[in-house]
Amino acid sequence: MASTTTTNISDIHADIIEAHILTGLDGPGLASVASTCTHLKALSVQAHLWANICRTTWPTTNNPRVRHFISTLPNASRSFFADSFPAATATATTESKTVNLDRTPELISAVDIFHGDRLVLSRVVETETESGWFRCSPFRVDLLDPKDTVETGVEYPRSEEACGDLKEELRLSWIVIDPNGGRAVNVSSGEAVTVRRHWLSGEVQARFATVVGGGEIGSAKEAALCSVTVTFGWEMQVKEVSFQMEDMDGMQLSGRDSLGILQRLLEGKRGKLREEGRRNGYMEFMKRKEERKERKVRAERRLDILCVGVAAFSFVAVSTFFLF
Repeated sequence: MASTTTTNISDIHADIIEAHILTGLDGPGLASVASTCTHLKALSVQAHLWANICRTTWPTTNNPRVRHFISTLPNASRSFFADSFPAATATATTESKTVNLDRTPELISAVDIFHGDRLVLSRVVETETESGWFRCSPFRVDLLDPKDTVETGVEYPRSEEACGDLKEELRLSWIVIDPNGGRAVNVSSGEAVTVRRHWLSGEVQARFATVVGGGEIGSAKEAALCSVTVTFGWEMQVKEVSFQMEDMDGMQLSGRDSLGILQRLLEGKRGKLREEGRRNGYMEFMKRKEERKERKVRAERRLDILCVGVAAFSFVAVSTFFLF
């Protein structure tokens, strides 16, 4: 009678598993493998695997400042990926924690823009957050200098259909890093929520937006919108990349309010959120914003009518008084 033998995963040489399986996985795949058994977990948490995944996913991790920050984390690249890959959840800023703005004296923005699989732009910007100018002014982080442009080689979208295709092809990652607190969070929607071509200037604007809870700081007591706008010129060179925050009334938040929201995002939970979920969240935010605007317009009209009525009544009363 022929004997049967069984082969366990532990019987396969570790070099074979690493070279032919683990190196071909992306971050979520590698994390899934690590959760299957103790043997695969030991192989899947190797630092060089996660460092390679971070470099592939975000070329800005090659930047010396970002690379140094990653080296300070408990599990280096694996910790950075765990912070930066999942979406910042919409409820991440609603936890009632004490906010101390002074504990975040600086923010680092690591930004990567792709068109399909091709890298279009990769930049790192450092922003100080302690000055009165930053905290009192409208919050805005610009990736490029005013006269700086970046060629992309992207074809200009000459129709609405082409704009729709471009929306599917563009991907943007904006990772906000708190080097003092040792945390990072990705505030971008990944894929663009809108791509529009200006009828007069011909400029193309792609918007990447994530809706987050506002917490209890300043004017940001409800939902807020983390919005990154990429502006392309006629030849599709990148002219401007900016990150801003706005509230439900469409008002741009101050540096103080925005820093508080970012602190809560950095400390909050991460969640799995598909691209359509981000877009639906953005559309719901814009719908609520428009409804609020309409309510304010109606309230102002009623107030105007009331004021006109009071003025008319006062005029009639005064006229009657002088007549009699």
